[in-house]
Amino acid sequence: MSTDGSKTLITALIRPHMEGHVVRALHDLPDFPGFTFDEVRGQGRGRGQGGGYMSTETDLSYHQYLELRLVCRSELADDICGRIASAAWTGRKGDGVVYTTPVQSFARIRETGKRPEQPHD
Repeated sequence: MSTDGSKTLITALIRPHMEGHVVRALHDLPDFPGFTFDEVRGQGRGRGQGGGYMSTETDLSYHQYLELRLVCRSELADDICGRIASAAWTGRKGDGVVYTTPVQSFARIRETGKRPEQPHD
């Protein structure tokens, strides 16, 4: 595991239909960091778009989002967050969030992992 150099985890929750815009914005970066997406659902602080929110034990209202995660050099994090936010922006309530977390250590498995030696017969 490497603790050299400062790394940052960027997490963004975006609307699913904005995925293409965000991916294109990330591909335009000179040092493309790579990323993952997961489908997630949740309730924002407004508890429902465009009006009141009522839930019962059997009827919970959730919004569908994509959760993007990527690790980058810390000095690039502000630019990447700005690109994600600009690409995902619709101007409507529920556009999503972007936040960062410091990364303690980082290692690529292909570079640090190795298979145990097999005895030769």
